[in-house]
Amino acid sequence: MGNAKRASSAATVDRDQLGCVQGQIVFGRRTPDEKAPAIVVPNYENYPTVSYDVSIRNARPIVNELSLDKEGFALIPHKTACADVRDPEIMREKYLEEMVPFIKSYFNASWVIPRREGVRLRRAAGSAIPKGGWNTVSGVREPAGVAHIDYAPIAGPMLAAAENQLQSVPIRPYSRLMLIQAWRALSPPPQDIPLALCDATTVADADIAIVDYASDNKSEPGSAAKSTVVHFSPAQHWYYFPEMTANELILFKGYDSDTHYRPVSPHSAFDDRRTYPNAKPRESVEARFFVYFD
Repeated sequence: MGNAKRASSAATVDRDQLGCVQGQIVFGRRTPDEKAPAIVVPNYENYPTVSYDVSIRNARPIVNELSLDKEGFALIPHKTACADVRDPEIMREKYLEEMVPFIKSYFNASWVIPRREGVRLRRAAGSAIPKGGWNTVSGVREPAGVAHIDYAPIAGPMLAAAENQLQSVPIRPYSRLMLIQAWRALSPPPQDIPLALCDATTVADADIAIVDYASDNKSEPGSAAKSTVVHFSPAQHWYYFPEMTANELILFKGYDSDTHYRPVSPHSAFDDRRTYPNAKPRESVEARFFVYFD
């Protein structure tokens, strides 16, 4: 029986057979004659975008197969003492206090520098595509319903250097630098507007377009940076983790200086109220960390 159990746990799940939901995701327009509904998204007004109804697969059955160095994202258990904190400034301090040592230990890193302005509370306002911009009052942002990677490769080391300067971190050599993003639902399940992530192995270079992004907060380091939007392709495989709890954490990669492990995962919020019509507005926290290796 023991051998049978090990064989069963090692069996690979057929990902084409996973359950899925349909969700609207906004993509960059690939060609002028692309047959998809046009849509205007705040902060991307200068880049034409279109909307697609995408099949988004339930990733829970394959959670043990996922890897940051392959698909670009993973789900792990991790408890937080900040589940009930909603003040953005208090959250930033308390959350980083617990997350920085965890990230350093999880990746066996030499040192970790948090992107302090990258700790963001989000609250859904009835749509994955915000009507009034990403920023709302009190430092709480709305979900981003655009398929994107937050930073283009050229921006990763530039933002790391800017953060080090801001925090008066001495310059020291390193062999590898990663930008790791951490996402956690704070509101109880189910989430009305969960996070979807794209398997990096299904994204072609031609699917990624570099854009100039400028946030409304001009005092934020990196408020103007090279970002990316994603073009739709039927070859892409999108996933989500339904009914997340505050003691679960999605980790995904935003940059990696090691080209052998470079894949990063595009991501987007999507409206899942077709599945959960009575779900309460999602509240979540995300954080970003520069992870260094000697």
